[in-house]
Amino acid sequence: MKTLRTSFSAKNWDKAMVSLEKINDLVFDWRFYPRKEIDHRVIDNYSRALRAGSVFPPVKVGLFAGKKIIIDGVHRINSRKLLKIDYVDCVVLPFETEAELFAEAVRLNSDHGKAFSTVEVKANIERLKKYKFDVKDIVALTHVPASEIYREAAAPITELTAPSGRKIHCNIQKVDCNGQPDIHELIQFKNALILIRDVAQKGCIPTDDAYFKDLVAQCHLALRKVRFNG
Repeated sequence: MKTLRTSFSAKNWDKAMVSLEKINDLVFDWRFYPRKEIDHRVIDNYSRALRAGSVFPPVKVGLFAGKKIIIDGVHRINSRKLLKIDYVDCVVLPFETEAELFAEAVRLNSDHGKAFSTVEVKANIERLKKYKFDVKDIVALTHVPASEIYREAAAPITELTAPSGRKIHCNIQKVDCNGQPDIHELIQFKNALILIRDVAQKGCIPTDDAYFKDLVAQCHLALRKVRFNG
């Protein structure tokens, strides 16, 4: 799998020519399917609709590594298989990388049809991060707020640097303070606030986001609990 930084550009399917493709020539690959399972109830419903004369949009297919890979329309294809129909209307466009193909599958499936489950959302975010898509691209692909993407996909912060340069353990995803904090805890909270601010300024977490505000509030609350003895 390529690990170079990836920039996403959506395909313009509307301008592509529709062709009639043999279903047996199309490839279903779980690696490029953004869902954890195929919904057989949807297939049954689509089959009934086909028998009643309904017309479905063309299936979207990616031409990659010499194969015609199904990107969007798995349930439509399976409903035709159920009725022993051998052909389906398709739009076929070329793809250069696995990352580009998977990202397009996520985008198309998040725009319509059954909503992704929480597990699917997390898995798709993790996969897009591995393909080195930036946060802004992942927001556009998944329609998930930047704060949730950062929370689900960012590597846990396990240490922060004190003003002296010494490394100390800290996890800002669980800002907590039980009782009276010592000097090391104070440094942790101070650095956590600085880190959260810097992350927000870089666009990873909007400053008006509820999750961001909650983290800042917890840090400030912990700092207000400090008592200084004269």
